[in-house]
Amino acid sequence: MFESAKNQKISQNIVDQIRKAIFVGTLKPGDKLPSDNELMDSFGVSKGSLREALRSLEVLGLLEIRKGSLGGAFVTSVKTEKAKEGFSNFFVFQNLTLNNLFDTRLILESHIAENAASLITRNDLQRLKQILEETRNALANDLPLNFREKEIAFHLIIANATRNPLLIFLLDFVENLLMDVKVILDPGRDFSRKVLMAHERIYKALAARDGAKAKKTVIQDLREVQEALLRIQKENKMPELKVKMPC
Repeated sequence: MFESAKNQKISQNIVDQIRKAIFVGTLKPGDKLPSDNELMDSFGVSKGSLREALRSLEVLGLLEIRKGSLGGAFVTSVKTEKAKEGFSNFFVFQNLTLNNLFDTRLILESHIAENAASLITRNDLQRLKQILEETRNALANDLPLNFREKEIAFHLIIANATRNPLLIFLLDFVENLLMDVKVILDPGRDFSRKVLMAHERIYKALAARDGAKAKKTVIQDLREVQEALLRIQKENKMPELKVKMPC
């Protein structure tokens, strides 16, 4: 399964080979790697180099190292939170701005809405309808944090309707970053009321299976949200927001 790891940085070579075995399906979630001695023989490396590589794979979320008589290195399913952490590590020094965030969100959500219109199920629509009702209740009872949670849930249900795991992951990441921005700017109840009205329009377009209208409504909604948040930022004389990555 593996080749000698003596041709480049040893531990990285081991990491690359095991990652490849996982990604092509040679190793599957739940599989136990061979023993340390067998791996050392396969790679032609020392115990220290092997352990360094296994620790790196554990940090990446690809392996779980278990101790005891039934222990060893086991392949895991990559967790969403671990993948988000990797994204965050990349972007932490990129100085993302509010406009960067909205440009990305506009591309993602307009495409998602257009495609979801033809794929969304009755169950998805029922869940959207329930989320809208919960959002109205959060607004009526002045529960801003609960409102924001429902706001994210609404968009993720639509994303899930596409059955595209990459779109779902990217939208989840972007939506949560935007929520952090909204906490800082605190746009208020009138803003939230407009968001709810936009969600109701998006729901109607999806229920009618009208992809073009759903896309147009999402674009209009996002542009209005962007303008409102930038206006609040300017009126309060806040410096240009740099989007902070979650810890």
